[in-house]
Amino acid sequence: MALLVCFSFFTKSYSQQISIDNTQTPQQLIENTLIQGCVEVSNVSSNVNGSVNGFTSYGYFERSSSNFPFENGILLSTGNASSAGNTTNTNSLNDGLPNWGTDPDLENALGLTNTLNATSMEFDFVSVSNQIQFNYILASEEYYGTYPCSYSDGFVFLIKETGTPTYTNIAVIPETTTPVNTNTIHDEIVGFCPAENEQYFDGYNIGDTNFNGRTTVLSATASIQPNVQYSIKLIIADSGDQNFDSAVFIEGYSFNATVDLGEDITDCATSTYLDAFVGNPLATYEWFQNNSLIAGENNSNLVVTESGTYQVVITIPMNNRNCIIQDEVIVTLNTEQEAEDVEDFQLCDINSNGVETFDLSTMQASVLASVPDADYNISYHYSST
Repeated sequence: MALLVCFSFFTKSYSQQISIDNTQTPQQLIENTLIQGCVEVSNVSSNVNGSVNGFTSYGYFERSSSNFPFENGILLSTGNASSAGNTTNTNSLNDGLPNWGTDPDLENALGLTNTLNATSMEFDFVSVSNQIQFNYILASEEYYGTYPCSYSDGFVFLIKETGTPTYTNIAVIPETTTPVNTNTIHDEIVGFCPAENEQYFDGYNIGDTNFNGRTTVLSATASIQPNVQYSIKLIIADSGDQNFDSAVFIEGYSFNATVDLGEDITDCATSTYLDAFVGNPLATYEWFQNNSLIAGENNSNLVVTESGTYQVVITIPMNNRNCIIQDEVIVTLNTEQEAEDVEDFQLCDINSNGVETFDLSTMQASVLASVPDADYNISYHYSST
C-alpha cells in the first residue's frame, strides 16, 4: 500500500519592490520617520544589530511603485535590511552569523532561549495623552512549507515606565496577550496544523518584499500616563539558528498620542455615551456633529441622542505649541436590531394534569445571547398583540 503525503511549498513571485535606505542612524529613523504629533523622544539607541557581521539590519523604507500597505517607515530585520527589498531575490534570506548575538529582554519577555541575530531599537518618550499606538507588519521567511506549525522567530515591542523593572509586550494578537509571530498567525497547513488567527494573515509571497509571507497591518497600543516618561524597545531575533530571516515593518509617523472613540455604534437605544478622556488636565475638548461644532459641549464626554458622525478635537499645550489629537465615530440610534431564534422552552407534564408553570425569566441568558451586545429592558408577552 502506498501512502501519499501532500503539502505546499510557496515559491516567490515577482513584482515591484519596496526601496530601502540603510544609511540612516537610529535617531534619524525614530525622530524623522516614526514619531508624529504630541510625543517627545529622547535617548535613542540600537544596542544590538547586524554591524557585528558588517551590515546594517535596520533602515528606512518607501513603498515606491509597489503595493506595500505603508507609504514609508522603518524596518528591523534579523538579516541585512537591504535584502528585504530593492531588487527581487528568490533565494532564502539567511543573512547573519552565529557570533551576532541577541537581546536578553526579548528572551525574558517571550520565555525563549538560544535566540540570535537580534536587532533592537530603543528610546524614551513622553506623551500628552493616555494612549499611544503605532502600526506594523511582521514578514518572515518562516512562512514556508510547514514551518509555521513548528518554528517562529522572536519579536516584541516592550514598554515600561522609565526606571521600573518590568516590560510589557504590546506586539500581541488583538484582544489577547498572545505574542505575534509565524506560529500564532497563519492559515491552515492541511495535514499538519490548523489555522491560527488566520484573519491577520495577509498571504504568501505577495511580492513587494523578499519574504515568504506576512501578516496584515496590526496596531500596537499602550495605555499610559500623560506627561510621564516611558521606555520602549523594539526587538526582533532569529530563534534556534540564523537561518530564515524575519523583519518588522513599522509605518512612518504612526507612533502618536491618540484618542479612541471606539468602533462605529449601531444601537436600538435612544442615546449613547462617547468618552474622549485623555487624562491630561491641560486638555480642552471640542465636539462636532456632521462637521458642525456643538455649542457648549466642551467636556471629555458626550451624550449622543441623534444619529450622525461625531468628532472630538482635543487641544493640549506642549512646549509653546498646541498639540491636536482627534477621532470620529458614526452613531446610528433607534434602529431595529435583528435577533437570532431563541431555543424552545420545554417542560414535562409530570403529573399529567395538563398544567405546568413556565418561568420565562429563566430564558434571560438565551434571549440576551440572541441579540447584539447592548443594554436592554426585556419583557415577555403571550403574543405580539
